[in-house]
Amino acid sequence: MGTTEPVGLGNGDELQISIIMPSFNDIRIVQAIASVRRFDDIECTKLIVIDGGSRAEVLTALRASLTDRDILVSEPDRGIFDALNKGLDLVDTPLVGWLGADDLFTGQIKASAVVRALATCDLFIASLAMFRDDRVRRVFDSRVVELGLVGLGLHNPHFSTFGRANLLKAHRFPLTHNGSDIEYFIDVFATKPRVTTTDRIAVAMQEGGFSNASVRRIAELNCQLYPVYRVHNGALGAIAAIALKLGWKIVCRLRAIVSRQAVGELLVD
Repeated sequence: MGTTEPVGLGNGDELQISIIMPSFNDIRIVQAIASVRRFDDIECTKLIVIDGGSRAEVLTALRASLTDRDILVSEPDRGIFDALNKGLDLVDTPLVGWLGADDLFTGQIKASAVVRALATCDLFIASLAMFRDDRVRRVFDSRVVELGLVGLGLHNPHFSTFGRANLLKAHRFPLTHNGSDIEYFIDVFATKPRVTTTDRIAVAMQEGGFSNASVRRIAELNCQLYPVYRVHNGALGAIAAIALKLGWKIVCRLRAIVSRQAVGELLVD
């Protein structure tokens, strides 16, 4: 049986941002949590960790990393998107963000900047870098969102997005395919939210997740996304969306090749 552990909800008047963190048997979440503490320059952030029922030693290290204002849920789930939905259900702050267990907030964006930005908009989207073996492999520029082509797949991975809770809690990640985050944000952007972007890199994201671990996985994901794009763009538009998305990923890869950065160069205190 799973457990829900409110390690203390804190003072709702002070807490502004909930960071949802899905996790399962990944000790790297301790380092990810440490990056959240560096991000939280005005101590307005709580963590909502949705753990899929990790082994005891991981849970022990995880609990030791949390504070009395954080929440830990540990129970079996149906994967990362189920965990994100559970996290959204527990959000009781005005603002929401997310972070993967193997990812890092870089420190280029702080909590105070997120709070200021979302005072006048619905979504605040930063740039994001994917890394592997300490090298930056892809850099996603947030400003692509300003082109208004989210319905065609041009949106950064969701870990670089912060938003108002009333907007993001009104939608759910589908559990039917591996591109649920893309479908989720297509639905969010269909409501025509007010968006602010920054070219600063908020998140260093570990490359090699289930959707981009190999050419075969990428092909499978795009096959799953075809019906989603077709609903919004028609059959030809869906094919164009997949081509555009793949082309965008190539551009992001070339940008990283040119920059030749180590992931450590992105991190600031």
